Amino acid sequence: MITLPDLIKSVKEQKLSREQLEIYGDELSTLFALMMLEKSELEKLEAIFMTQKTEEQSVAEQKIHWKGSKEGLRLIEIKNYLIATKEMINSLKSRVYRLIF
Repeated sequence: MITLPDLIKSVKEQKLSREQLEIYGDELSTLFALMMLEKSELEKLEAIFMTQKTEEQSVAEQKIHWKGSKEGLRLIEIKNYLIATKEMINSLKSRVYRLIF
């Protein structure tokens, strides 16, 4: 499967046909769905991580530790990728619409 940065570079090309735009839209939609599934798994891990807080730790300290963990950093990345992907999907829909009408 193609990566999000590669898809964004491909979609930036202005002279894409309607068919190409639709294919990229489908690929971005699939990627969006996969990232949503990964996000849900990471959020479950975060919930488990938060339940392991000790009496001495505040909730804020535990959240900071989570965000600095490998999984916490990935969740931050995924959330931002989802925003970018949604914007690209909307852009592709607009471009297809302009080609139709």
